[in-house]
Amino acid sequence: MALSHRWRAVVRLAAAALLAAPALDAVAQGAVYDANQVKAAFLYHFGTYVQWPTLAPEGDAITIAVLDEPEVAAQLAEFLPGRRIAGRVVEAVSIDAIEEVGDAEVVFIGRRQNHRLTELIAALEQRPTLVVTDDEDGLDHGAMVNFRIVDARVRFEVSVPRAEEAGLRLSSRLLAAALRVETSDCCRSDLENAFATVPRANGRHRG
Repeated sequence: MALSHRWRAVVRLAAAALLAAPALDAVAQGAVYDANQVKAAFLYHFGTYVQWPTLAPEGDAITIAVLDEPEVAAQLAEFLPGRRIAGRVVEAVSIDAIEEVGDAEVVFIGRRQNHRLTELIAALEQRPTLVVTDDEDGLDHGAMVNFRIVDARVRFEVSVPRAEEAGLRLSSRLLAAALRVETSDCCRSDLENAFATVPRANGRHRG
């Protein structure tokens, strides 16, 4: 499926942000993008920077499950055709309950469910699933990646310990592009090396 000019711009925005390219800031500040489109593009790109302990057979798809956020699910359905992660087709599914997550590699919990984030995230423990939220205190509730809106732009923060508990390894480039990173002792040197070698916009990082 051919992407519209605006979608191509959003894709460049998300991809460049994850590469921490300074030129991206100028692009982002010069145009206003639909937040749901940007989140959809980020959700896909997050998956390209995750190493799962195991993956389904090559013939199976990588699944991004979206809980109670139909706008983002619709944007993903438009964006994903033809895209792959680790050589596998990527699909999005819109779910109404956390029990429907199944074997999804990525799950995004929409803002409508923020009042019970701790309960929902607890239901995903012991699963090798990247949990992404959209709440002011998403990391405190147990998310691995959390969206934040800063200066009218979609940014994200990351909890390395939460990802490690699920057996996930996050790329240092993903960490270097984050607004804030919660780290563990085992990844501090990798993160410091990433900051030393990857140009990035200003952000706050917490150990």
